[in-house]
Amino acid sequence: MAFWRSKDKQEETPPADSAEASAGAKKGWLGSLRDGLKKTATLLNTDIRDLFKKEGRLVDDAFLKELFEILVMTDMGPGPAQEIRERIASDYRARVVHMADILDGLKASLKSLMAQPEQPIQLAEGGPTVIMVVGVNGSGKTTSIAKLARRFVADGKQVVLGAGDTFRAAAVEQLRIWAERIGCDIVTGETGSDPASVAFRAVERAIATNADICIVDT
Repeated sequence: MAFWRSKDKQEETPPADSAEASAGAKKGWLGSLRDGLKKTATLLNTDIRDLFKKEGRLVDDAFLKELFEILVMTDMGPGPAQEIRERIASDYRARVVHMADILDGLKASLKSLMAQPEQPIQLAEGGPTVIMVVGVNGSGKTTSIAKLARRFVADGKQVVLGAGDTFRAAAVEQLRIWAERIGCDIVTGETGSDPASVAFRAVERAIATNADICIVDT
């Protein structure tokens, strides 16, 4: 275990293209998202057309059932699929529609589902606020932690980082470098050590130093 404290609190915003990925991780978060949506796009482009084997179709229970099944096959999940089904039913039930109409409805429904309201971080009323950042390698955890820490420090908050990705030495070193640049404490552990122990010690450090925020990498 080690504690680090930066002597230089220079203001430096972490660049978006910081090298988060390990040598084996060649694709970023956006590339992984695109790959994950390929199946959805393929099924929607083919199976939706199967609903319209003739020009126009009546939106009835049979149509809505088929639409729901197609959406579930895209790995969308029954909850969102049901929500889209209900929206299509509300807009088009008992009407003869064309494929373009349904595709427009699907696009609007998907945009609505993916839209997320802004939710500011709720800070604890007493003691440090603990933020645990999770995600697969290469998804941008370390860079995101650096950006969060930089923002909190700029707002006058005292921050402690916990380098819990102990099985990837590069992640620990990268987070340590950012801690030095940003001007905050960091708790580390030996390579391969128990990540939970690093998280525990980071919180202990935050409590002992009356820090406002403890951000733990995983």
